[in-house]
Amino acid sequence: MIIVKLMGGLGNQMFQYALGRRLSLLHNTILKVDTSFLNDKSHNHTLRKYELDVFSMSVSIATKTDLNKFSVASNDRLRRILPFLSSYRIINEPCFEFNEDILKSPKHSLLIGYWQTEKYFLPIQDTIREDFKFRKPLEGKNADIASGIIKQNAVSMHIRRGDYVHHEETSKVHGACPTEYYTAALRYIQGKVKDVHLYIFSDDMAWVKDNMVFDAPATYVEHNCGKISYADMQLMSLCRHNIIANSSFSWWGAWLNPNPGKLVIAPAKWFNDGPANTKDLIPEGWQKI
Repeated sequence: MIIVKLMGGLGNQMFQYALGRRLSLLHNTILKVDTSFLNDKSHNHTLRKYELDVFSMSVSIATKTDLNKFSVASNDRLRRILPFLSSYRIINEPCFEFNEDILKSPKHSLLIGYWQTEKYFLPIQDTIREDFKFRKPLEGKNADIASGIIKQNAVSMHIRRGDYVHHEETSKVHGACPTEYYTAALRYIQGKVKDVHLYIFSDDMAWVKDNMVFDAPATYVEHNCGKISYADMQLMSLCRHNIIANSSFSWWGAWLNPNPGKLVIAPAKWFNDGPANTKDLIPEGWQKI
């Protein structure tokens, strides 16, 4: 049994699931997700909900009995009394970059971390893409926007603000990408693609409209809120090219884009502050600015 602890929003949960899926296939065992952190209001992180149910795959939720096996196994004395528990391991993410040893985790592992690199699941990318097919087709206004996207040289641009600006702890670690990044990213794509049409996604569209000017026709996608916020990722994945924020949400929007000739622009500076080595975060072929 492989269990992954879910932490963060949809993009983070997708990374966590993807590593768990890889390990479950390596061991030919069941994968479950631990949602206890999402339901815990005592931590100082942005509160999130379980969001993987927007995809077509079936996900099992770890029970208290499942989780207790790992808690008990961490006790040396009890492990000596109950030898079968020696095969249960709690694996904490040792570093931000790819660590090959994680793929050697035993058959019964509880994984705690963010695991933000495709290197953990690239060998099964077809399976991951199949798992991450959206459960519901786009409808209404989103279907109209999708229709426009597929007819144009559509470029998604994700401008992430929200807790990156307004939550003190999150802002300190992440910070929002500067406007200069988006200007340079658009200029780069316009140097290679004609007749670009921007599709802009943001959790603070009022600020974007007041503070940013784009040298390209643009459609502002600002109606997907709350339970349907995932539809922004769905629409991003339909665009021919992508300009992402320092956000796992738009990272996945670009990764799920099936266009073999896509241009993906990512910020070279992913974190505002911190020692994390991000060399494995951005896939080969994506352009960092």
